[in-house]
Amino acid sequence: MPQGLTDLSSALAMRLRDIARMMDRLDRLESGTGEWMASLNASRGEIKSASTEMTLRALRVVSDPTNFALLSFLATHESAPTASLEKSVNIGRLALIERVNDLIQVGLAARNIDTDQIQNTAAGAAVVGLINSISEATEKKLADSL
Repeated sequence: MPQGLTDLSSALAMRLRDIARMMDRLDRLESGTGEWMASLNASRGEIKSASTEMTLRALRVVSDPTNFALLSFLATHESAPTASLEKSVNIGRLALIERVNDLIQVGLAARNIDTDQIQNTAAGAAVVGLINSISEATEKKLADSL
């Protein structure tokens, strides 16, 4: 598997792991049993379904041109304040925050609330690299065929 795909699948898996751990904690607080995590570990079907869902969500979110522009900007900056992101994609703060929240939900970006900085994640970098690779290959094929 190419490195970009390995990086993306690893990052998405870690995002799902974190969600599962939070759900397990809630389950233990509610019932004290931890049965949900045990049933999850026993059922590959739910793991496969969640993996497919998270992958499709990530691709759906990044396929929006404005969201991709945000991730591309973040790929060239270690961290960026919200104001810089507003200028980079030319949208208002409310719309920007909703888009950033979408990227965070699928693990493609992260937010430092204390400093109002938005960061790229390994998954975000991997998906930008993957899309850029596909675009470059498409461009080359098109140029060769014309």
